[in-house]
Amino acid sequence: MKKLVLILSIFFALFLVSCTNLSLTRIKVLFPGNMYAGKPFIVKVGVAGPFNFLLSNVDVEINGQTYRTDSSGYAHVRFFFLKAGSYKINVKYEEITQEIVLNVKPASWLVIGWIGADNNLSSYVDQDIQEMKKAAKDVAVILLVDHLKSDGIYALSNEGEFLQIETLNELNSGCRDTFSWFIKKYQNCDAVRKSLIIWNHGTAWNDADPYKTKGISYDDTDKDFLTIDELKGVLEGTHWDVLGFDACLMASVEVLYELKNSADFFLAAPSEIPSTGWDYSFLGEIPNSDSKSFCQKAVQFWRTHYSNSQFRYSLNAWEKEKFTEAVELFAEKLKSIQPKVVLPNNNTIYSLNPRLCDFGEVLASFGWLDALKGFQEACLSETTTTQLHLNVFLPQSKDQLDNYREMYSKLSFALQTGWLNWLDQRFP
Repeated sequence: MKKLVLILSIFFALFLVSCTNLSLTRIKVLFPGNMYAGKPFIVKVGVAGPFNFLLSNVDVEINGQTYRTDSSGYAHVRFFFLKAGSYKINVKYEEITQEIVLNVKPASWLVIGWIGADNNLSSYVDQDIQEMKKAAKDVAVILLVDHLKSDGIYALSNEGEFLQIETLNELNSGCRDTFSWFIKKYQNCDAVRKSLIIWNHGTAWNDADPYKTKGISYDDTDKDFLTIDELKGVLEGTHWDVLGFDACLMASVEVLYELKNSADFFLAAPSEIPSTGWDYSFLGEIPNSDSKSFCQKAVQFWRTHYSNSQFRYSLNAWEKEKFTEAVELFAEKLKSIQPKVVLPNNNTIYSLNPRLCDFGEVLASFGWLDALKGFQEACLSETTTTQLHLNVFLPQSKDQLDNYREMYSKLSFALQTGWLNWLDQRFP
């Protein structure tokens, strides 16, 4: 008898608990999995009523802001953080309150893109953005887009779509101050490694009239562009694992040496490149990779993309330390060579105004195979040919030199190596 009473008591208690649960209203939260700095993500917040059914069209308050649940029973709340860490979020429904914690991790890579497309490249932006959508889940991509259609800051979300996180009025993507503001704000996003890619037209170090020839990132609306001196000034004091140029002619020994303190690795092409530019699908294969692997993937995807084109070997990557050592060796050897040395006229020429030739072929014509080897080893593509796919200013006359003297004389490579002085002695 006692055993029967005990059984009935337990059954009755369970029944009461069950009835209580049927009337309990509670907050239900679904997290998206891993959450990363620099990547917008959605947290679903719902209200579960009796029988654990979610309530549609009810208001929930999240950090003081009201959201309404939809037909699925969830309010879709988007978050975006530049810093990793634990964030406490207060959720309230009527008299029920609950604190949730969002644990945001650093991205494995932060890829910042300066997309200066307020010009005749505007129609090529969408294709590159579609390629960037293939970036790995732990890769954060943040873009400033100066476009003929719309201007703003965009970030790649967890769902693989670019979302506008800042709406801006007409941008001047050739403005130093705008570039500085963007870099200072978004370089602070937490990531294990960081890269900056500048997307636009480019003409190496040439800072002449922007609508004859340009430096980089010119803006047709505002008639402005970034000079190499402006670029150096903004990037001074920042550090990038990779600095890339999706632009023509930027693999210049003068440019890379000028910016040598800004990055560990550089990606650039010495020649004109197709308007379609890089194949950004490589961002899907860089999770947890180091800087060298990042560059190798970018070059590999480029060469596959342009495998049947004259541009196949244009894009290359350069390691800063080895590159700097090679420049120093070049400077030392330059002291001993006569300025009247005859240079061959069959060098690879990447540009006529200014006249930019392949630096490797110039070194070979001097007979400086040790200096050439130094630059070959600085190139991640492990080239063994005399063509380095790295350009250098090599005028053929005093007029060609004087036309660019003012801007060229501001470059560290021109002065510190003695190259400008050597060129002057060739054309007294």
